[in-house]
Amino acid sequence: MEDSAELESILPYLPLVIGSSRRLLWPSKVVEALEAMSRGPDHSRVNCGEVLSIAISDMRASLSLADPLALSAPLGYALFFYELMSGADSRKWFAEDIPKLANLLLRLPSLLEVHYQNSRAYGYGLRILGPQQPGMVLLSQELIGALLACSLFCLFPISNRGLKHLPTINFDQLFAYFSSLLLSSCYQSHSRY
Repeated sequence: MEDSAELESILPYLPLVIGSSRRLLWPSKVVEALEAMSRGPDHSRVNCGEVLSIAISDMRASLSLADPLALSAPLGYALFFYELMSGADSRKWFAEDIPKLANLLLRLPSLLEVHYQNSRAYGYGLRILGPQQPGMVLLSQELIGALLACSLFCLFPISNRGLKHLPTINFDQLFAYFSSLLLSSCYQSHSRY
């Protein structure tokens, strides 16, 4: 992949690394985890929110992401897939959707490379825009889906985001919120008795 100012501006905020061949790639341990998840829960053992949370933490460690997830996010993942979804929907999510998301994430490096190749002529590539800086970014639906899957799996680095005034994009805060919401709901229903 050719050096690009657009890519260089966003690279510190992506969960990918540039390999020796100047290509974007996932670290090998993340590839192993995503390939296992892409084969379904019988292969990966990711079949509930609690195990998904562990898999997310393992992938984050493989990416050397030092910033911890929100404190109650693991409980939120467990409760979301156990309490808020029906058993059938949860089983279907882990059997069908997690493998599709893992496959999409495995394609993220190539999706970004195609994106930057296609946007080179027009200057619409994914990049950080400064305050009051005009600009346009055009992304394919598939690339947007892969970026959202990164958010669900909490794979974006969060350190140094404040320097560019970038909001947090990982979903750990959302799952932590589910946790606090469900626990406060349980507390309120028990305090009525």
